[in-house]
Amino acid sequence: MKFKTEKIYGDVTPKSVEEILLNKLPSNSWLIDEEIKFVKQLNGYISINEDLENVKELIAELSEIREREKQNNIEERRLIKRALFTNAIVTYARCFNFTKKDGRNSIDITLIKKDFPTQKEFEINDLIRFHKYIMEYRNTFISHADKNIYETDKAHIEFEYDGQTLNSIFSHYSIKVFSFDEVQLKNFSILTNVLLLKVDQKRRLLIEKVKNEIGNEKLLEIGLGISKKN
Repeated sequence: MKFKTEKIYGDVTPKSVEEILLNKLPSNSWLIDEEIKFVKQLNGYISINEDLENVKELIAELSEIREREKQNNIEERRLIKRALFTNAIVTYARCFNFTKKDGRNSIDITLIKKDFPTQKEFEINDLIRFHKYIMEYRNTFISHADKNIYETDKAHIEFEYDGQTLNSIFSHYSIKVFSFDEVQLKNFSILTNVLLLKVDQKRRLLIEKVKNEIGNEKLLEIGLGISKKN
């Protein structure tokens, strides 16, 4: 069974996303009921795949900015880089978060170990270590304000003496690391691409399971019914 991806982006509105989806759905389509076995799991992997695709695009954008900065010897807007960087971290991390109530399924980093060539074992360990680094970065720095090695905010006093009067000014320095170096960006890209391959394998497998669960006879019945209406 073939599959394709349709993306709809728009402004935040009070309207339900389900309502938007139903309005955009082609007239020859049948929205698969999540009560059917494996469908909710399939939708979860579709969502995870979308998140990882977004992470891939964010990493590519950060890499392009870094390359332009090297060529032009000028730093680009920090606000844009911070937004891209934090978005990449948060979007990546949520693929591994599981919510108990009606949330989507999550993936585990050990997924990348399956069918990985044995001679590349050291690369697996490197990727897993970098994954843990990203998750720690997200948990201690981006999502929470725990004490960490990625930021510091310190007050200091500056003194000015003009020969007669000593003046003091309270000031502060804020240092925050909102970037990866070139090697880390490359590792992030490799990790994301490997996960995309694994998630795509899961998605394809689930598509076949859903198809078998519905059955060819039921699919034929639904398809003919929709075709007649169009």
